[in-house]
Amino acid sequence: MLLAVGVLVINLAFAVWISAKNALSPIIFLSNSSAAIKQKINKKLDANVSTVPTVSNKPLSNTDPSSIWVVVNKQHPLTPVQYSPADLVTTMGGKISQKVQLDFEKMLSDAAVQGVNITVVSSYRSYDTQISIYNNYVAANGQVATDTFSARPGYSEHQTGFTIDFGSSTNTDCNIKMCYENTVEGQWLANHAYQYGFLLRYTAEKQSVTGYVSEPWHYRYIGINLITKMRNTSKSTLEEYFNISGGETYI
Repeated sequence: MLLAVGVLVINLAFAVWISAKNALSPIIFLSNSSAAIKQKINKKLDANVSTVPTVSNKPLSNTDPSSIWVVVNKQHPLTPVQYSPADLVTTMGGKISQKVQLDFEKMLSDAAVQGVNITVVSSYRSYDTQISIYNNYVAANGQVATDTFSARPGYSEHQTGFTIDFGSSTNTDCNIKMCYENTVEGQWLANHAYQYGFLLRYTAEKQSVTGYVSEPWHYRYIGINLITKMRNTSKSTLEEYFNISGGETYI
């Protein structure tokens, strides 16, 4: 690797720029111990250097409902419970937070290029809509059974605008059913969704953690940075990764 070195004198300090692969990286050497001079120089450098936020140096909120890292489960309702995102957009069959839009559109477009046409069955759902859905399930199945697969109003990830229930264009009979995991679309998502920042939120082996039965169609957007970090650990749920309480019992 070729290195190019340049020296620039600034007041009582000099800086050496080491060039590697055309990228200039300044290293500061101070000729005296003046804290004021050092602070002034570093402030100038910081203003000119842009960094890409990562999970390790820029954590996001787990409680703010507008944060893509918010944890919503039976122990942690949305605050306020009637929260509605201010940045909702409608695109490619889904109504989602604008924070999800670019990766969502790219994922569906990339899948389509590969001959996989993923549909959207459900995306953002308001507090009032969740009341209706939950009550209908309770009327048909009873509350105990309903609580294993449907969130109570104010406790639903769908209310954040970060969650999508995906569907199949090749086998619509498997939409919102366990057999979705065997469809072309379900298998593509299982293998590729993480590359676009989407987490398969509910799995059979983690029901005691997340509080819900397996839903191979239910994906939650958490961003590429976070999901990459999670995949490098043994933690496959937000509860485990952030050490946040979950489970099958409502507070």
